[in-house]
Amino acid sequence: MSEPRALTCESYALFCDEYELTMAQSFWRHRQNGRVCFEVTVRHLPPGRGYLVVAGLEQVLAQLCGLRFSDADLAYLERIGFEPGFTAFLRGLRFTGDVHAIAEGTVAGAGTPLLRVTAPRIEAMLVESALLAIVNHQTSIASKTARVVAAARGRDVWDFSLRRVHGPEAGLAVARAAYIAGAAGTATEVAGQRLGIPTSGTMAHHFVMAFGPDREQQGFEQFLRDYPGRATLLVDTYDTLRGVDHAIAASRSTGVALTGVRIDSGDIASLAKAARARFDAAGMPGVRILASGDLDEHRITELLDAGAPVDAFGVGTMLGTSYDAPALGGVFKLVAQEEDGALQPVMKRSAGKLTDPGVHQVFRTADGDVVGMDGEGVDGEPLLRQVMRGGVPGDIPSLDAGRLHCAAQRARIPDAQARLIDPAPWPVRRSPQLEALRDRLGGDGDRRDA
Repeated sequence: MSEPRALTCESYALFCDEYELTMAQSFWRHRQNGRVCFEVTVRHLPPGRGYLVVAGLEQVLAQLCGLRFSDADLAYLERIGFEPGFTAFLRGLRFTGDVHAIAEGTVAGAGTPLLRVTAPRIEAMLVESALLAIVNHQTSIASKTARVVAAARGRDVWDFSLRRVHGPEAGLAVARAAYIAGAAGTATEVAGQRLGIPTSGTMAHHFVMAFGPDREQQGFEQFLRDYPGRATLLVDTYDTLRGVDHAIAASRSTGVALTGVRIDSGDIASLAKAARARFDAAGMPGVRILASGDLDEHRITELLDAGAPVDAFGVGTMLGTSYDAPALGGVFKLVAQEEDGALQPVMKRSAGKLTDPGVHQVFRTADGDVVGMDGEGVDGEPLLRQVMRGGVPGDIPSLDAGRLHCAAQRARIPDAQARLIDPAPWPVRRSPQLEALRDRLGGDGDRRDA
C-alpha cells in the first residue's frame, strides 16, 4: 500500500506554471536574461466592490527568499524533458531582485500597481504564478472582510471559516488577511500558533447532543466548570430560548459567571432580543450574544437595522471564500525590459488588455490615486515603497501594524466607495507623463483597460 501524500511541500519552487519553465529554458539557452520589471495589477474591481485592501506582501517576500530548487525538483524536471544544463542553472538560482510594494492594509483601486518586481528575467518570470496566487487570495479576503467589519459597526467579527475554505493552508492565509482587514481574530488555531492572531471558540452542537435532549443544562454546567470565564455556550441545538434558560440555570448552579452565548440559526434578530431580555431579567446584563450562521455584510446590516442586540459575529463561508466575489483578477505584466543597459518601457496592446508602459509609482492625493512614472513629480504621497533590495527583504511590519494601518485607511474611505450596495469605484487616474507615454507607444482607453 502506498503512503498518502500531503499537499504541503518542502520546496515551493515548482509552484509555477509549466510555460514559465519552458520559456525560462529558452531564455537561458539563448542568454536572454537581462533585467526586467513586472507589476502586479488588478484590472477590474470585483462586482459589488468599491475598493481593495492589499494583503499578502509578507508571504510574497517569504516566497522570494525561499526560491530554490531541490534535488527532487531538478530530477523531476529532467525526467519530463528539461535539459541537464538548464537544471544545473536552476540548482544555483536564487532571487536577487528588488521589490516595491504598497503596504499591507492599504486601500487601493483597480488599475493600480500593487507590487513591482525588478530582477533578471528568469528569476522574475518563475515567481509569477506563486506571487499572483498569494496576492489575489489574500487581497480578495481582506477586501471582503473590510466590508463585513464595516457592517458590524464596531462589534467584533471573528473568522469562523476554516472548514469552508479551499484547503487547510488557505485557512491560515484567510485568518491572516481577515485580521489585517479588521477581524478581531479567528477560530483557526494554527493562526494563533504561527502568526499570533487572537483565537476564540465556542462549542459545537454535537457537544450538547452528547448529553441528550433532556440534559442540555448538564452539558452547559460541565463546560462552564471546565472553562470558567471563557465559555461561550451554543444555545440553539434544540430550542434557542430554552437553551438560554438552561445557560442561566447552569451558571447559577455552578456559580460560574456566564460570559456569552452563540445563536447559530433561526430568526436571529428576534431570538437575540428575547435572549437579551432574559439575561437582563436574570441579572446578567454582561452576557455577550454572538451570532453566526451564513452571515455576511448584508445579513449583518439587516440584523443591526432590526435592532438585534448582538455583540459579536462569527463569519465563516461568506468571508473565507469571499463568496460573492471569489476570484480577483490580478495580473503580472511586463512593463519594462533592459535595452542598452537601461530599462525601457514596453506595452501590451491586446484588445481590452492594454498595459501601462514603464516603471510606475502610485501617488495618493486628496481626490484619489494617480498612477504615474517612477520619479515623476506628482503632488501626492508615493505608495510603492522598496521592501526588498538585491533579494534581501527590509524590515517587515508586524501583523498588528498592518492591522492598525488598515483601520486608519478604512476610516478615510469616502461614503461613495464604502457603501455596501452599488459602491462607486475607488478613483484612479493616470498622470500626464503616463498618458503621454501611452499615446506615444500607441495605446488608448481608460484605466479599466489597464
